[in-house]
Amino acid sequence: MATTEFHSGHAAHASDIVHALTERLENIAAAIATWHRHTQTLKAIESLNRDELKDIGYPADARDPKPVIEIKTGQMTTLMSMR
Repeated sequence: MATTEFHSGHAAHASDIVHALTERLENIAAAIATWHRHTQTLKAIESLNRDELKDIGYPADARDPKPVIEIKTGQMTTLMSMR
């Protein structure tokens, strides 16, 4: 269904702009707080030994590096066509 909208070419009301900026700043602050908590958790986990990790139910091998496979764009298509 086609709709038509009228745009006056003027900016939104000042209160709408302030509200949008406030909301964006709150989201940024929440993201920073989440990141900070995550880094603090990682630091705390790094300071524990294997027995302490076992006591809290955290897998001791979770800190060990894991192998990583990088898949480039189109590689999955190539692999599927080789089947």
